[in-house]
Amino acid sequence: MVEALAEECVVSVETYQPEVVETCLAAGARILNLTGRDGEDEMLACAASYGAAVILCFCEPGDVRAGAYHPTQTDALPYLLDHFGPRIEHARSLGVQQVVIDPGLGFYYANLVEPAIRVRHQAAVLAQCFRLRRLGVPVCNALPHAFDLFEDEFRKAEGFFAVLARLGGTDLFRTHEVAHVRAVLAAMDFLDVDQPR
Repeated sequence: MVEALAEECVVSVETYQPEVVETCLAAGARILNLTGRDGEDEMLACAASYGAAVILCFCEPGDVRAGAYHPTQTDALPYLLDHFGPRIEHARSLGVQQVVIDPGLGFYYANLVEPAIRVRHQAAVLAQCFRLRRLGVPVCNALPHAFDLFEDEFRKAEGFFAVLARLGGTDLFRTHEVAHVRAVLAAMDFLDVDQPR
């Protein structure tokens, strides 16, 4: 299956198992979406051996489904800078050439279950992620649904957050509403609306 997909598009793999990374990259996948820390060195080295890009997602030891806590200080960006800086250096020391970082806004965190707290945190990070650029790598962000805020219009939420993310300096967008977000970003490009670099 991976081989067939790789002939048509760029394929990414997300797994916590190094052997699955090896199998998928050997079959043609070219992006490792690293959402867990166990076996990280082995998976990074494998990605390097295939020349694959790696998306380092924010997660503490374990993986993003382990019910960890996301930094929710008044300003979470210094914490994210401290988290990603050493991980980027480590990935490069293992031979990874292409690194992208993802603050992990789309994952579950035990301290972000209250909808208002979660969406305020997500919006703040999206609007300020240009500050992560000092790390010298592209920034990827998942666009929130914010069901409680947008209610029946939740499908439009990702377009709204795409505007914040683009103005904030996001380079790569994770979205379920591909056509809608593409149209929003194309309009911003046409109007030359962007974060000053």
